[in-house]
Amino acid sequence: MTFKSRKPAVFAATSLLLALVTVVLMTPSEPQMQGEEVQPPVVSVLKVQRRELNPKLTIQANTQARWPLQLKATSSARLDYLGADMEPGNHIKKGQVLARLNTRLLESQLAQAQSTLKQAELNLQQQLHEQQVAKTMRPGASSAFARMEPHVAAARSELARAQQNVESARQLLDDAIIVAPYDAVITQRLISPGEWLEAGQTLFEVVASDSIDVHVPLSQRDWNKVGATLGEQPITVVSRTGVKWPAFVRYLSPQVNAMTRQRTLVLAVSEPYQHSTRLLPNQQVAVHFELITHKGLYKLPLSAVDPDQTIWIVTEAQQLRQVPVQVIEVRGDKVLVSLEGEQPDTLQLVRYPLRSMMAGKRVSVQSDAVQVADKQEAL
Repeated sequence: MTFKSRKPAVFAATSLLLALVTVVLMTPSEPQMQGEEVQPPVVSVLKVQRRELNPKLTIQANTQARWPLQLKATSSARLDYLGADMEPGNHIKKGQVLARLNTRLLESQLAQAQSTLKQAELNLQQQLHEQQVAKTMRPGASSAFARMEPHVAAARSELARAQQNVESARQLLDDAIIVAPYDAVITQRLISPGEWLEAGQTLFEVVASDSIDVHVPLSQRDWNKVGATLGEQPITVVSRTGVKWPAFVRYLSPQVNAMTRQRTLVLAVSEPYQHSTRLLPNQQVAVHFELITHKGLYKLPLSAVDPDQTIWIVTEAQQLRQVPVQVIEVRGDKVLVSLEGEQPDTLQLVRYPLRSMMAGKRVSVQSDAVQVADKQEAL
């Protein structure tokens, strides 16, 4: 075989070799796997000490007037007198004259009733005299009618009715003078001087001035907190303007609300209308109950407690752990809680819990004093 005949085969082999070398040179070399340690995610923690605290329970309540009363006219008459200071908001003393009705018609009715009473007394005396005469003339009469017993009984009944009429007329005359039944505050005046009044018409509306009631709805859970020390620990009523009044227990309702399953605790605040800032009826107020001192409470940021009342802590093994808590009190952006179960002296509390957290996951802690740039990169 000559060289010319082998030239195509040599050329093809050379081309194949060059292509193979080119492919090898262009193929990147695989990087060598280096053993790198995976860093655990960083979480911001806050060291919390177990403390002895005196918690409070705050419940929204409503004020109600003590002894609300409508003073009404007991007879139809013209108004003769109306006190000069009988205006809403003014204080009145027990027995103070508020208004007076015209009494001419009432005096006439009393005189007529007294006249009827005298006539009834005379009639009874007459019947007794005739009975005595009948017994003398017919000593052996056997029937009650012959002895005039029904006549005497009727005369006695007529006398009793006449006496009651006199008492009623005298009472109407006395009631023509409208007086305060107790120390009170006028809430409404519904009459004008010289007005003709009908029997049953409302003249004034008043409420007791010595105290006011505060109705506090208590769930069973709240009752368990305050029931043991009720009447022993201080109770404070705070209005929306921030004014505080001390309160005391008046009574606990023996019934449970059929709709809410709550009981009503009624408190009393003394002298609510005596100061420049008054505690008025039908207001919403906050009631603070001082609870018994707890020796195992933790004061946490409100953001650290999940809606399902759990917190995340970092254990000594640098692992996440979810712990259920019982919320005792919320104080602004802080919350007092107790742990269910073990209560260590110090907690490494996760300041900002995330939904992606998993119990048992290893983490790297960072003090809350150092600002975390991006909390979402923690896990």
